[in-house]
Order: sequence, then C-alpha cells, then structure tokens
Amino acid sequence: MKELKLGRHKVEIYDSIEDLPMQRFHKYNKMLLVDAGIGSDMADFDRHIEKALVYNRQRKNDLAAVELDNMRQNVYFIQQGISPKHLAFAVLVMKIDGEECNDLSDDGLAKIVDRLSDVSVKDMTFSSEEVKKKIDDELRLYFPSLFDDVEVKEYYDLLRRRTLAVLQGIITDKDTSEVDTLTDMLMTYNAPHTFNGKDSVEIDYDKQFDRMCLIISQQLNVNPKQYTVMEYYNAYEYIREMARKARKGK
Repeated sequence: MKELKLGRHKVEIYDSIEDLPMQRFHKYNKMLLVDAGIGSDMADFDRHIEKALVYNRQRKNDLAAVELDNMRQNVYFIQQGISPKHLAFAVLVMKIDGEECNDLSDDGLAKIVDRLSDVSVKDMTFSSEEVKKKIDDELRLYFPSLFDDVEVKEYYDLLRRRTLAVLQGIITDKDTSEVDTLTDMLMTYNAPHTFNGKDSVEIDYDKQFDRMCLIISQQLNVNPKQYTVMEYYNAYEYIREMARKARKGK
C-alpha cells in the first residue's frame, strides 16, 4: 500500500502485486486497454486520424474503418470528460480520506475520479505512471515468462531504427523514404481493436479472465477472484508447469 497527498486528500492506493486484488487488477488493465485503444484527449484524436490515413494508403479499409469508429468514441469521451486513464487509477484507490472505495463499477469509479477533481492532471498522471511502472516491474521480476513482452522489444527496435534513419538524414542532408516507412510501421504496429458490439475486445477480455479463473478453480479448488495478483499468477504458473510435466510423462 502507498499513501499519497493528492490535492486536498489523503489517498491510499494499491501499488504492489503482493497486495493488489486480482479483480481490481483485471479492471485496471481493462481501463488501460480502453485508454490505449480509444483515448480521451486531442492527442489521441490526432493519433486516430493519422492511423486511419496510413491504413487508407495501405488499402486496409477494414482497419481504417475500425480506427475511425474508435475516433468517434474518443470524441464522445472528450465531450463527456471521460478519461479511461483516470478511471484506471481510480481502480487502484483503496481509501480517500479514510473512506474505503470498493465500488469498481463504471459509476463507482467515476465517483472516485469526481472526488479527486481538485487534483491537477499533471499530478494524477504522474501518480498513475509511477504506480504502473512499479507494478509492471514487479510482474516482469516475478513472472518473466509471462510478462517479458517480446512485442515491446520489437517496437523499441523499430523506434531505434527510425531514430538512426532520422539522424542519418540530418547528417547527409537528404530525405529518406526509410523514415516514412518506419514511421508508418510504428504508427500501425498494433492493429486497432473493436470496442463495440459482440466482437468488443472488452467482452473478450472479460471472457478470457473468467475462463482462466474457472481453470484455476477446477484445478486447485480455490476462488481465484479473491486472490492477489501475486497469488493468481503463482497459481497460473503452477498449473502450467503441472500440465507441461503431464505432457512429458505421456
């Protein structure tokens, strides 16, 4: 647990996988998924336009259509003052001024954000990113096989290549098509998710979590939704290891 002074409030938050309840972590990641796919400000709006234009140039009209639909939701979030990033932080809030915050519904999280309305965006963002980094670092430390993301490494390799191409262009005073190509690759590295209807990535994310909880429950006779993040992924790794040994024994 960590105690913060945010605005006029004393806020206690979960900042470690040893204490963070798994159900909160699932909701936290779900809000971050929405933030990454839709966003809530004009920078995200511009990103949607740029990606849609790239997909259009690549004649990937289906992906361009998904990107434009996500942009439409982004505009709605901007108009309504909804920030998935702030809602994600609200999931981690255990207490505000000594009062417990246990309502993880969308309305409940919105109320937490509203109670912290006197906190500057800068302070909220800094606190969110600090906690996220700590949780991510712990997950990679304790469960490297699950959270040492190869895709992240590939993305940063593309970013490094683009930086070198830009510098080479400055040195030689020549434009290079490689910079444009790498820029488009970075822009569209992750295909857009659908957030509407039966194919919504949020629905799929919830179903995957429930399926995994069912497997852990059946194998270990426990209620994994009451686990901390540490306990949950320890159980997951244990089951995976038992399955691997069972396959070897056949």
